[in-house]
Amino acid sequence: MIQVDIPGAIAAGQIYALLSKKYLKNEGDRFTHRLAGPVSWYFALFFAPVGLFLLVGWPAWESMYWWEWIERPAFNPPVAFFYIAFYLSMIILGNLSYFIAHTLYRNGRDGTVKLLSVLSVIATLLPFILWPFTWYRIGTYKEFHAVPKETTTLFNTPSFFWSWLAIMGYFVVTSVIFGIWIKRFSGKIAEQP
Repeated sequence: MIQVDIPGAIAAGQIYALLSKKYLKNEGDRFTHRLAGPVSWYFALFFAPVGLFLLVGWPAWESMYWWEWIERPAFNPPVAFFYIAFYLSMIILGNLSYFIAHTLYRNGRDGTVKLLSVLSVIATLLPFILWPFTWYRIGTYKEFHAVPKETTTLFNTPSFFWSWLAIMGYFVVTSVIFGIWIKRFSGKIAEQP
């Protein structure tokens, strides 16, 4: 969901910075250090495609049923551009978050990185609290806003459920593997002269 994915990218950048803290504290190169490329690749190949996949397949759901226009990207350049901007924003914000954490570490502001990590995770989860069960309803903008709702539920929509399960599995597995890798690799290169 857009309202989850955008702060989620910021949270991921902060969390990966926490995992590579030992290296970042001593690394002087801000944008060309040894972890900059892998972090960028993570956001481009593993994080952002998940949101884009859900936006392309279920645009109303991905926008938490806020906008009807999002369902019509065909022959509509502004909406098609929004899809691209959404994908790019997740990559840019994730990287920016990581680079900001790096700068904070270099300036001895370790506590600020922890605080930003917690706040960004809260911001990621907040839409689920503010708009409960929106994620549970599957359908179009009109179906969601009809009285009574004409949407189906998450479990009664096999095409969505299995696709969501597969893409979220991809996201979780790749994110955990990347987290383990960045922790180990950053620790190893932090010890090199």
